[in-house]
Amino acid sequence: MRHRGTRATVLFAACVALFVFSMGFGLLSMDAHQSGSWSGGGIWIALAIVVAIVTYPAAGWLIAARRPENPIGWLLLAVGFSWGLTATSTYADYTIKLHNDLPGGALVAAVGSAFWLPAIGITGTFLLLLFPDGHLPGRRWRYVAWATVVAMGAALTGLIFRPGPLADAGYPGEQNPVGIGVIGGPVLTTADWLAILVVVAMMVASAASLVVRYRRARGLERQQVKWLAGAAAGVASAYAVVVPLGGYVDPSSQDTPAWLSAAQTLSLLSFCLIPVAIVFAVLRYRLYDIDVIIRRTLVYAVLVASLAALYLGGVTLIGGVLRDVTGGSGAIGVTVSTLAVAGAFQPLRARIQRTVDRRFYRGRYDAARTLEAFSGRLREQVEIETVSGEVLDVVRQTLQPAHVSLWLREPEVER
Repeated sequence: MRHRGTRATVLFAACVALFVFSMGFGLLSMDAHQSGSWSGGGIWIALAIVVAIVTYPAAGWLIAARRPENPIGWLLLAVGFSWGLTATSTYADYTIKLHNDLPGGALVAAVGSAFWLPAIGITGTFLLLLFPDGHLPGRRWRYVAWATVVAMGAALTGLIFRPGPLADAGYPGEQNPVGIGVIGGPVLTTADWLAILVVVAMMVASAASLVVRYRRARGLERQQVKWLAGAAAGVASAYAVVVPLGGYVDPSSQDTPAWLSAAQTLSLLSFCLIPVAIVFAVLRYRLYDIDVIIRRTLVYAVLVASLAALYLGGVTLIGGVLRDVTGGSGAIGVTVSTLAVAGAFQPLRARIQRTVDRRFYRGRYDAARTLEAFSGRLREQVEIETVSGEVLDVVRQTLQPAHVSLWLREPEVER
């Protein structure tokens, strides 16, 4: 047990070292055009990506140190290590584009530019297939696992050892130093892309396996799956809000608005939810709080999207009408839309809350309706027998116990 804990610590330290190495050369090569997409978009976007990615090996270290028999922790560490290798593109930028006399730039570019595939592939397949106990949901799913291993290995080999210039990595003037001639050619290149498509198909199948596992699960395992599903829903909700906002901004504009940059940063940070949820689920910490988290996530995600649509629609419509009529600026449209959002917040939140409860939490919704009806009848009743019967009916409808009885204490006799 201690030996495995030490191994997990060493792997986590290696991941951190890779990211520190990459961030250092990223700062040194800021004047060069960054090849890695993780380094584009400004310092805050880059930091958000680094924080989101480092969360994966950190979660893997916690799980592997406490539950070394569960492969989920080791898979998270593998994801973090793969992203760390991908991030070393900053060293390739520094050596190839700024200081070509330093060694290893082309080698780092060839190897690092290919490891995005295992990082995404492991996350989208094996984490879902083996979550939460490290076992497949059934024997038939082993074909998905083996197909992923074969396809990922074939595609990774082709991406790393393909001969010729490193154009796909962003360095068309550099030749691949580890390229193998027999791997080149249009046929094998097409085979590489087909292997990547197979990995994508296996990711879809792995997501379906999580649905199957949830439908079969009971008790603790169902709560564990809810944690991962809730985190995935949170990420999807964040992007469901940010992507339309990004489309609203003029794509020809050179300056990204501060509010959009902040929203994009938060959406990238939302990827931290997945490893954090996995830690809570695998280590079984406060699992039953997830129902509250999912419920509030649904409510506020829909609320934010609705308010954003109301605000943007109001600014566009009112501002356009006022500009056509008066020729003035759209400041009045912004003011009116802001007031409309402020006024609609509370009633819209309450309406969305009722809709979510009625659709996804029917038991809670029915219980609340029953208690409201009971409170109204209680104001009209004064006889103890009638009130007792009402109380028993409400308990049966809301809690549905096997047996129910009501004990009334006898009134004290004054002496």
